Amino acid sequence: MIKIQRLPNGQLVITIPKKLAELKNWDKGTILIFKDRDLNSLILEKMEEPSNDKKVKKK
Repeated sequence: MIKIQRLPNGQLVITIPKKLAELKNWDKGTILIFKDRDLNSLILEKMEEPSNDKKVKKK
């Protein structure tokens, strides 16, 4: 079950069950993108990590 909680500062956060996060290889710091599907549902998608190929070396 995923639950919406309110922090003391008024911000809303969701919690994801540990088993689900482990199954999806999501860990602290994983960035998820919310995609709106319809009025009552959302899709969570893991943001792809940028590749290291495009890093420019400084001289």
